Amino acid sequence: MASDLPQFKTDAPASGRRSARPNKRVLVVLAIAGIFFLLYLNARIDTTSSSLTPADTDTDSSSSSTTITTPSDTTTSEETGQGDIAFPDDMSDEETEEIIPDEPVEQEAEEEELTTTPSTHSVEHHKTVTDPLSEEKSEDVVINDSNHYAYLVVIASSAEQSSRRALIRDKYFGLRNNLLPCMRYNADMLYKFLIYGGPSKAGTAERRRYEAEKMEWNDLEEMPGKTPFDQASVLEWAETTLAEQGITYDYLVVQDINTFVQLSVVKQELDNGVISESTDSPVTVNPEAPTNIVWGTFGGDERDKHAFVIGSAAAKLALEKRGDIDATGTSEHLLSNMYTYYQSVANTVEHEVDAAMEPEAAAEVQEQVIPVFIREDGPDDNHRFIRWENNVESVHIEDSVVTHVYQDSEFAELVAWTSLKPSTVCYPRKSAFKGTQPTLDALDDDEDLLADEDEDTTTGLSETNNNTTAATEDKPSIALMTSSFIYDDNCMEPSATMAAMNKRKFALRHGHSFVARSAEFAQQRGRKTVWGKVDAVEKVLPKYDWIFWMDMDAVIMNQEHSLFELLDDLRARYPGGAEAFDANVDLIAAKPRGDPMLNAGVFFLRNSPWSMQFLRDVQGVTEWYNKGSSYEQGAMWQVMNLEQNAPHIFLLDGDDHTFNTFPKRYQPGDFIVHFAPDKCPNALTLQGLAAAERIEKGEAITNMDLL
Repeated sequence: MASDLPQFKTDAPASGRRSARPNKRVLVVLAIAGIFFLLYLNARIDTTSSSLTPADTDTDSSSSSTTITTPSDTTTSEETGQGDIAFPDDMSDEETEEIIPDEPVEQEAEEEELTTTPSTHSVEHHKTVTDPLSEEKSEDVVINDSNHYAYLVVIASSAEQSSRRALIRDKYFGLRNNLLPCMRYNADMLYKFLIYGGPSKAGTAERRRYEAEKMEWNDLEEMPGKTPFDQASVLEWAETTLAEQGITYDYLVVQDINTFVQLSVVKQELDNGVISESTDSPVTVNPEAPTNIVWGTFGGDERDKHAFVIGSAAAKLALEKRGDIDATGTSEHLLSNMYTYYQSVANTVEHEVDAAMEPEAAAEVQEQVIPVFIREDGPDDNHRFIRWENNVESVHIEDSVVTHVYQDSEFAELVAWTSLKPSTVCYPRKSAFKGTQPTLDALDDDEDLLADEDEDTTTGLSETNNNTTAATEDKPSIALMTSSFIYDDNCMEPSATMAAMNKRKFALRHGHSFVARSAEFAQQRGRKTVWGKVDAVEKVLPKYDWIFWMDMDAVIMNQEHSLFELLDDLRARYPGGAEAFDANVDLIAAKPRGDPMLNAGVFFLRNSPWSMQFLRDVQGVTEWYNKGSSYEQGAMWQVMNLEQNAPHIFLLDGDDHTFNTFPKRYQPGDFIVHFAPDKCPNALTLQGLAAAERIEKGEAITNMDLL
């Protein structure tokens, strides 16, 4: 209890003795003195306020119209899903001044009767919080579209260790979520989680989480069969599987999931060409053969595989000479045997080369055929690879690697203790969200400049990193969204990830973002899980100009045409013409022939105040929370039919072919087939995915192939 702590202890009165009470006269005198002191302070404040001139204040003419709503004037956090605004610690004074009005509330305003307005994106009289997570473009950004990476980071993990993988994405690479995903890794670093031991058992909650993670992040590489995690298998995977994908690297950084690596420090030392520069035993990397190095522990025991760094030239040597290396060594770890092998043959190789060549040429050849070993476990070396001692105080700034870190909280504490900075792995699309801009004078010379900068925020850096640059740089940002949540009936477990990859491939091909979400489905309380779709769309929509939602059981059959082209086609078909479409349309959905309402399995939604309010209104239709079989679709239809919403909706009535086709109505060339039977759609979805692959190969299919 708190009272037991030293700082809360008090000296108790002696037994049987009552503590003395203050004299009543003293209390009265003190109270009167306090009242006079408060009156004096109030008079001083009034005098100071009345003496201020406009030049003394921090406000301008525009701030005089700013008002603050009182608690009685606003909706509660339960009504809006929002709490009080918490400003990030690193937010500048200028940013907070945009959010906090300068003027105090007028006394008269409290007496006015104000209408409560839902606190949503559509409330234009509220000032907008600027995005604290947005990153400004840097002039020294270099887009890497070569498929060659200076650093390939591999984290070996078993399937069930999803929480640590999430932590590593965040702390190592700054990937907090997948709302603005890395569609292409276009920096100098590529990372992969190498999954060994096979996936989790089918039909379990663990397996469902694992499949959702695969859909959302696309950074898990499964080792074939029951291949164990060891040094040889990692090198073989990097030099064969990745090489077949055209991926090459300079340095391979490998760790197991329970190891913490000061990745930014390792990268910096390799960039500079000096390892352990701040210690007594620095190692200079040979600039003539910088990738012919092996850095780690070589004691031949279990710790050797917890973490190691190897250059691409040394990795090739290890695999080429593996027979000789294994014959010489006694360890099960390839690099430990490699160290032993070269310790025994290095002198012989050097003498042979010296005898056959001129000194300069001989030295160059030796650098190519004999790796440099940077040992962290020898008697005279730096020992910067250490084992966790259960407290951060035992970790020094020079320690590059800490192994056996089992608790996520300890891993996070190490990140803070070492001030680890995330290493960039990609430059994803920037959010389309814009905070409120300050009002400019008509004569402000910077007005045009501000407009240019504001316009520039809609273009993500990722649009300059691939072959779709010219096609997408002037286009709106579009996210293709889907669910990655597998229900506990495990119905879609066999097909869900394959269906997500079908959508991801399309998005990658055409310069769209692909966003799969499961968290919003898992958070539903008191209503059908499918309502997570509305929550997910609300979360993602502000970051893009448009979102294109596809249910998990919808399959892209025609990969040729982009969503940009589809939008252009819809603009041309709109009854009021393209200009009217741009001015009015926010929601595009199909109502198939014979259906009583829209089909919400596939739809477009524009990022606009109307759309955000539409989603809020849909969320408020409580009678559809558990009303089958339509649920959120029924709520959307009910809100769509309100008279004031009609101008914002482009309903494709009786349309079975634009973007929502049922299998029996499929015609060659149709974009998307939506498999939505009354029972589990898994078998039909798999059939549709197989048909989509046949179409890509040039085969012709009919609706009979989908039934």
